[in-house]
Amino acid sequence: MLADCVAIEALQLTKTFPKSQTPSVDSLTFSIAAGETVAFLGPNGAGKSTTIKMLCGILTPSHGTARILGFKAGSQEANQRLGLVFGTRSQLYQHMTVEQCLDLSAEIYFLSGPAKLHRIREMVEAFALEPYVKRRVRSLSLGERMRCEIAAALLHKPQVLLADEPTIGLDIVAKNSLRQIIRNWQKYEKTTFMLTSHDLSDVEALCERCILIDHGTKVFDGPLTALKGPLQHLRRIRVTTNDAQKPVLTEGYRFRLTRAENPFSHIYEVLTHEQPMSESLFALSQHYGESLQDISISEVTLEEVLGARYGAS
Repeated sequence: MLADCVAIEALQLTKTFPKSQTPSVDSLTFSIAAGETVAFLGPNGAGKSTTIKMLCGILTPSHGTARILGFKAGSQEANQRLGLVFGTRSQLYQHMTVEQCLDLSAEIYFLSGPAKLHRIREMVEAFALEPYVKRRVRSLSLGERMRCEIAAALLHKPQVLLADEPTIGLDIVAKNSLRQIIRNWQKYEKTTFMLTSHDLSDVEALCERCILIDHGTKVFDGPLTALKGPLQHLRRIRVTTNDAQKPVLTEGYRFRLTRAENPFSHIYEVLTHEQPMSESLFALSQHYGESLQDISISEVTLEEVLGARYGAS
């Protein structure tokens, strides 16, 4: 990979805190190309936040190096090209209006005059912030604030965005709205996006690649489908009927009945590489006939995959 195509680079990155004999991050090496969307995952205590803090210069590595677009992490050159969003820590001032916060963020990154006003207006329109710009940050809901946080982080047109738990605490409507905004922005601006999240639906919605760490070391780096392994073929089919006496389908097909939620709802599992989904749906609709009220399909979640992986390790 050409150096000028690498947006984020960690080389033997190591961090050991005082009074600790075990590194929080241990010889971690990876690179992320410009324009990539990558999830950075691991269990609590794996070293995710420590790594993010080294990438943005909040922490200094004990050993190894971290670079943003070829510049040393934490340098002015790197920080001018970097945007940060922390779901648990706000960069907006509670007593100020959103408009004032955006103005201050622009000044910090040396935007002024007509260029500053144009950029603020551009972000207000892109993130639909018009209803909030005159309101003080402390009056915003969590979902509204996070939308403003991301707008502020992207105000100076960073080429790299690090997002640490950006949807934490949001309800499903606010999460979906924020994900759509991020997807649209990344598609339009080609911003390199690195996400840490405990909400794995964020990962599936936003990222194509996953770097998985445990005890500070890399244990997986590849596409999400590869992380799922054989489970990528697993589908769960929920069947709802109006006939509690209808027997389940157990013979002649490659179904496994996982559980009956109640007498009217059954969940089947099927491996799509062994039996096509069209065949499965046809068989179930024929079996349940007029008693069939609803049918839905879901994939195995990454949370299940990671739980099985860590449970086995």
